[in-house]
Amino acid sequence: MTACTSNEPENLGQIGAVSGFLGGVVADEPRAVRDARDVLSAGGTAADAAVALYATMTVTKPSVAGIGGGGVCVVHDRKSKKVEVLDFWPRPGTRTAPSQTATTIPAVPRGLYALSARYGRLEWRSLLSSAEQYARLGVPVSRSLVNDIKANADDINTSPMLRDAFIPNGQVLKVGDRIQSVNLAALLTSLRVQGPGEFYNSALGARVADEVQAAGGTLTADDLRNYRPQWKTATEVKVGNETLYLAYPPRSESGASIITEGDELGAILDRYLADITKGDTSAQAKSGRSGFVVMDRLANAVACMTTMNKPFGAGVGAPSFGLDLAAGDPAHAATPLMGPALMVNPYVWEYYYGIAGTGTPAGATKQIATMAMDLIDEDAASGIAMNSDGKSSVNVIRCLEGTPPHPESCRFIADPAGGGMAGTR
Repeated sequence: MTACTSNEPENLGQIGAVSGFLGGVVADEPRAVRDARDVLSAGGTAADAAVALYATMTVTKPSVAGIGGGGVCVVHDRKSKKVEVLDFWPRPGTRTAPSQTATTIPAVPRGLYALSARYGRLEWRSLLSSAEQYARLGVPVSRSLVNDIKANADDINTSPMLRDAFIPNGQVLKVGDRIQSVNLAALLTSLRVQGPGEFYNSALGARVADEVQAAGGTLTADDLRNYRPQWKTATEVKVGNETLYLAYPPRSESGASIITEGDELGAILDRYLADITKGDTSAQAKSGRSGFVVMDRLANAVACMTTMNKPFGAGVGAPSFGLDLAAGDPAHAATPLMGPALMVNPYVWEYYYGIAGTGTPAGATKQIATMAMDLIDEDAASGIAMNSDGKSSVNVIRCLEGTPPHPESCRFIADPAGGGMAGTR
């Protein structure tokens, strides 16, 4: 009889299917956190919750997570005993005329579908339904989005598409005002019902590309057809008995010994610090990025960074589809200074730690300092000079006694600088 039993909740897919500890989520937009928590409560995996969270943010925080953007995730799946990186960072589209504004190939639909297909449990359609309804019926604007609008009002005013959405009639949206886009809702409906194949491969994709070019952006139908997210091997760093898995390796071969403890971890964090201090990071300071971490009750976890490359993207896209594309110029489109990371035990595959930030010099420095304090010693970050270039939001889920055995050790920490929240039970 035992062989016939299942760990699946009887009412899988319904909120409340999971009793007791369901995991948790931290992100920079409250409504997206609530939707992701509902997915966990319904028995969804961390991957399911991450897909729903990102989809909701395309409506509620499009400044950093539009459909026309992309991202990168580190994914831990306990059943398959695997940690890998899903890279769907947006790549520049093909330039067909010299006067075009550099925009990118929309990476989010195929990126999220790849995450759902490999590590999800719930139906794809159910994960996009909240985002679709928010876009169609409207949703109250959060403090998190209002802060982004105010900080980037000058750039928004240069784009008619962005101005109409976020500063209608010359008035900046306030907390509680409703934001609505029936055109984006129609696109989300297509993605929900047809999947992303329709968007990338059919006449729909050709129409999107034609409209982007008519608006002055860089994108072709071939760009859409040929785009694929990539599954990659994570960069591994030993931390005691655990392994820290990073989305991208540091660019620098070495760095000044600022973090003198932690052996291998301290050395690699020093290399990331060297990346921040050398080279021109002025464009990175103005990057439109955000980070979130999700963990489910079985200790599967996903840590992601979202991007529009600069806040609210290029301001150019396909308005009839509600589609604003990420900025495609090289300075803004570069991969982050510090990507998301997960720490698990590779012998028993328990979850210990997840962190994700904004990728700006300020955010990367804060993320490095947080990791040094959490994983090495409270004083390990004392020599780090905190950077002030850009937003410094960093979100963390710490379970330093390991989970599933010790869920009581978990701490869900949403950075108040991001205006988001933590959701758990």
